[in-house]
Amino acid sequence: MKKIGLFIFILFLITGCGKEKLDDIEIPEINDDKVTTYVDDNPIKVGLYKDEKLVSKYENIFRNDVDIANFDVYFTNEDNVYSSYTKSNWYKYYNLYENIDEYKVGFYITFKDEEKTYEKVVLDPDVEFALAPYIYIYIYDDIHVNGNEWYSHLTKDTYNDKSIFSSIKLYMAEKCEKIITPITLTVFTYKSINDFNDKGYYRGNSFYTVEIINK
Repeated sequence: MKKIGLFIFILFLITGCGKEKLDDIEIPEINDDKVTTYVDDNPIKVGLYKDEKLVSKYENIFRNDVDIANFDVYFTNEDNVYSSYTKSNWYKYYNLYENIDEYKVGFYITFKDEEKTYEKVVLDPDVEFALAPYIYIYIYDDIHVNGNEWYSHLTKDTYNDKSIFSSIKLYMAEKCEKIITPITLTVFTYKSINDFNDKGYYRGNSFYTVEIINK
């Protein structure tokens, strides 16, 4: 896995309307006299896949009202998973680990326009319009579905404790032409708030990043 030294903001999101608190996460205050050493015992390798292959850079034309990228999430860094079936791939790699039921998948998305940086940490599915009018975010649970039935993205009404973030789609909204940098998408796995420091940065080792480039 090609790791990128990335710390993840989860305290505040800069949007076109200003700043807002993210995801209702409460970061505990740290007493300088009782600072404990963080030990990352997360065993999970995680990657983002497109058409069965691990992706680090992905090119597409940034244009309005189209899907710009969609990726599957698997607990591996193999270059190729050799199967197009998301559900079977998920279990194939998930089952290589023991005692990881408490771990969850999150995402971090960031890009710039001519004026500022926009970013969003995704820990629940109620984020569809968090980066509008630039990007819409859609999170899918491809695991808890039956056969070839049609299903939609997760929402706050369909999300529950058993939901799995197994894929993500980014859709370009009406002002995507104002984006001047690649869109950086990071997937990470975490167990609890202890995987974030007192300033709100993810501090674990289980993450993988893709750059989505306007070609």
